[in-house]
Amino acid sequence: MSLKSIALILFVLLVGASIFVLSFGEKAKRVNLDKSMIGTKTFCVVAGDSFVINESTPVVKYKDKLYYMCCPGCDDQFMQNPDKYLSTTTQAEDQKSETRSDTEVKYWTCTMHPEVKSDEEGNCPICGMDLIPVYERSDSGDVLYLDDRAMNLAGVSLFHVKRQHLYRELLLVGTAAFDPDLVTAQEEYVNALQMSEMIAENDEVATERAVRLLRSSEYKLRLLGMDDDEIRILKRTRNIERSLVVPEVTSWVYADAYEPDIAWIKRGQRVVVESSALPGMEFVGRVESVRPVLDSRKHSATVRIRLDRIERNLTPGMFVEAKIIVPYQKHMAQGMEMMLAVPTEAVLNSGTRQVVWVYLGGGQFQPRIVKLGPKTAAREGDPGAKYYPVIEGLAENEMVVLNGNFLIDSESRLTGVAAIGYGGALGVQEQEQPPVGHQH
Repeated sequence: MSLKSIALILFVLLVGASIFVLSFGEKAKRVNLDKSMIGTKTFCVVAGDSFVINESTPVVKYKDKLYYMCCPGCDDQFMQNPDKYLSTTTQAEDQKSETRSDTEVKYWTCTMHPEVKSDEEGNCPICGMDLIPVYERSDSGDVLYLDDRAMNLAGVSLFHVKRQHLYRELLLVGTAAFDPDLVTAQEEYVNALQMSEMIAENDEVATERAVRLLRSSEYKLRLLGMDDDEIRILKRTRNIERSLVVPEVTSWVYADAYEPDIAWIKRGQRVVVESSALPGMEFVGRVESVRPVLDSRKHSATVRIRLDRIERNLTPGMFVEAKIIVPYQKHMAQGMEMMLAVPTEAVLNSGTRQVVWVYLGGGQFQPRIVKLGPKTAAREGDPGAKYYPVIEGLAENEMVVLNGNFLIDSESRLTGVAAIGYGGALGVQEQEQPPVGHQH
């Protein structure tokens, strides 16, 4: 064999190996959207449904092919494991086709005048609005179907339910401390200590009185918000905290915590204090104690905050706002944990129940009653976004409607699907419309 032939074979093998390595090691990456594609109908390999490309459509390139995603979040899932979704694309398209064939249009109606029912597409004879389709229901009776046109008109966008590090931001209103009652109570306690030490050991009557006085003064300190650690320190040092009246050694702030927030506040938590009278200034401190007795008028407990240094700018009685950042935890005894969460925009509150619309794929939407925790924020992502931690009702990676849920909810009322989510407020079975002018 000639040297030229050997060189040619080696070159072919080298090129082939390079192509294999590049193909095998290729990763999915986000690319910019080609503006000319806007308005084109395509298929999302993650959600398993068709949609129309718009300006915000995410695009991912994988193995020299572009894949368009119906909503933010789909691109993240696709990039983690592209082959997983590509292997099920054909199956998803087939399933979608089967689903659509099983959901024929029952009739056409008007969102403003649901009594209008037509066998064909057109305009409402009362208001002139375009009629929308009402599909035959599934066997379960709790699924709403929307075609691509209706979804686009509603501006439907989806959110993948996922686990996040959540935190609560507690905002308390209060004043720079002025608490002569607690100063007086400390003086009484110190005096009771000194008196009990001066009584002779053989005077049982005086000793008993001194013990009762000491217990009474200690009890008063607890009612005014001092905990056992503070009382032990006071007993050992005999240093009365007169800065609670006039700042001398340190500065204090008293803030009101309302009942839902009290359980989240613990001693030692960091607090940032601001005052509208001192714009641009922040004062950092720590929670010292929470008074165990609620104010019967405001249903709040007083939180006593010690600032890290003396702040003479804070005049006693000056109004302040105190902010405490608390990691969300499902069980108060545990540390911070990742929780399932949904944006507040995805939740519809009926007054007695909280409902989200879950996207099942193939144009199918289902109302789901959920149990949620208090409003929180996420450590990652948009700092202004608010979330509800999910306690019951949703699973990780399910898709909920983020935008357009109010329109979907309105559409569901035409078909009776809303009755599933709203406790029978609407009948599931179609109600006969009374004749015009009929009086009950």
